[in-house]
Amino acid sequence: METGSRRRVGAIMVVSAPGRVGPPRVGLVVRGSGSAVTRNRIKRRLRHAIAGRQLQPGTDYVIVANQSVTEASFAQLETWLDDVLHESR
Repeated sequence: METGSRRRVGAIMVVSAPGRVGPPRVGLVVRGSGSAVTRNRIKRRLRHAIAGRQLQPGTDYVIVANQSVTEASFAQLETWLDDVLHESR
């Protein structure tokens, strides 16, 4: 039985599901990117953007991003995250 949800906005997809009691856990997946440098840059941008967001305690999140995150402005990245996290509640 699936209890999670999956939402996509722009170049971001968030899969959320109930997790263990406590603070939310976040995992990052970067797909379709060439080098390790590019993948790590995308992960750093995502970590910085997610740090300012209010996440549900006791929920596990997996954020899947693609190459387009590199080309998007940081404001666009924050908008995508806000939209996709708002929808998954």
